[in-house]
Amino acid sequence: MRLGISALLFNLDKALELCREVDRINHIEVGIDNLDECIKLSKYKGEFDKLNLSLGIHLPMELNSCENIKYIRKSWIDFINKIEDGLKDLNIEYFNMHLGYVISERLYKNRIKYLDNSVSFFEELLKVSNKRLSIENTYSKNGDFSNIGYICDDFEYIFNKIKSQNLCFCYDTGHNLINNSDYISNLNDRLEIIHLSDNNGIDDSHLGIGRGILHENEIKKLLSVNAKYLILEINHNHIKETIDILDKIKKGV
Repeated sequence: MRLGISALLFNLDKALELCREVDRINHIEVGIDNLDECIKLSKYKGEFDKLNLSLGIHLPMELNSCENIKYIRKSWIDFINKIEDGLKDLNIEYFNMHLGYVISERLYKNRIKYLDNSVSFFEELLKVSNKRLSIENTYSKNGDFSNIGYICDDFEYIFNKIKSQNLCFCYDTGHNLINNSDYISNLNDRLEIIHLSDNNGIDDSHLGIGRGILHENEIKKLLSVNAKYLILEINHNHIKETIDILDKIKKGV
């Protein structure tokens, strides 16, 4: 399991400095929001190579795979393909994204309709290239709009429809603390990425381990699964402390 950290372009230099200090970090997941950011990120290729870092991309939060307007849904597919093309000089291991969002009243009336929109979205997206795509659990506070993908059933439905192994699951511990569902037991065969963070069960504050309510038993379970990437999606100031805690948990201290 590769140990990674998350970053955005504005703090990527700080993240790479941390990778130099902590040689156990061998993966980085970078958030990209706009096409012009591909050019900026590609300029870091030499640094990624020098530090032997594998690279994942977190796609924009605004992406909506369950969008009901076909034209807009297609535009998101085109956008992702352009992101992939813009980063072709980098060895991108995967592109990670959330499923999206729906007007709450419509979602409650016909959840399957929007899940089928997502299935169509991913089928079309996976046709274009051999890209690896991961879909991440989220949370929803049920306002006028609701996120989709805050219960395990959503992902089981999609994975039952899409057999391609190029679609995998990203489990986010912080999101699960807010909307709990049994992802590990039910999606273990598609789980490849873990986003590890802590919080108070209300706000997705990306705290270091031990600063919130994430239980040690949950961490032990995660360390035993066959995921490819464990990404510390936390404040960079908490990284070293969290790695020390993970080491103690592994040793049973």
